[in-house]
Amino acid sequence: THARNNFSDLSEVLSNAVAQLPEIQRTVVMLRDYEGYSYEEIGEITNLNESQVKVYIYRARKALKQYIGSMDVVI
Repeated sequence: THARNNFSDLSEVLSNAVAQLPEIQRTVVMLRDYEGYSYEEIGEITNLNESQVKVYIYRARKALKQYIGSMDVVI
């Protein structure tokens, strides 16, 4: 059960990290990383062009890394 506890802690950390993002960044990163949509599809869903989608995803991932990196979490 120890490994499962670590996993649930990690998923909680990730959920908290995602919750800190601005709504648009949260939306695009969820669509990309959790739902598996293409940049083009995300653009259609969010009414952004592909380059905007890529920028928001990049910023979201960078913010998530900083958030998680600032905690004492071993991944």
